[in-house]
Amino acid sequence: MFRIAVAFALFGSAAAFSAPAVAGRQAVARASPRMVTLESLPGKYALGGVFDPLGLGEKGDVVWLREAELKHGRVAMLAVVGYIVNDLGIHFPGEQYAGISSLAAHDAMLKTGNMQQLLYAVIVCEILDSIRVFTAMKDGWPSDYKIGSFELDPLNMANERTRLAEIKNGRLAMFAISGILTQSALTHGGFPYQ
Repeated sequence: MFRIAVAFALFGSAAAFSAPAVAGRQAVARASPRMVTLESLPGKYALGGVFDPLGLGEKGDVVWLREAELKHGRVAMLAVVGYIVNDLGIHFPGEQYAGISSLAAHDAMLKTGNMQQLLYAVIVCEILDSIRVFTAMKDGWPSDYKIGSFELDPLNMANERTRLAEIKNGRLAMFAISGILTQSALTHGGFPYQ
């Protein structure tokens, strides 16, 4: 019975998209196919044609938003690696950290006071980065400003390809750490978080 219902559903949907029957050799007037371009999609464009469906480029400074996206992507990439490495058994030295999963590591670090030291290190990094960004945007963003650049490239590896790879990997890592945290909290299991 189910197979018959599926067959009718498929036949009905296929018939709905078929061309109308034409008697004889009458030519069917066909409309030219419409090309879908970026401009025809709903949404706005900002920063050189970047698709911005929510119009965030109009509500805020696009360079500031790109700085934030890149920073969050870098933090997420570090978080993914750190979370997996801890669950594989590499942890802070000391017996109090042996055998603690990444999910329970936060509470263990609070008990020992090490989380406070980590918080101070993060505050110092945020202050230094804020000075860099606010200095750059004080009189408007310079035309040669490179988003997320700390001008630290001793191996001269920064180019357009590596910058694009970094932003794509950062976006992927933001999704990945969300999935890892959710799966780890639901199953209380370690890597590979099944």
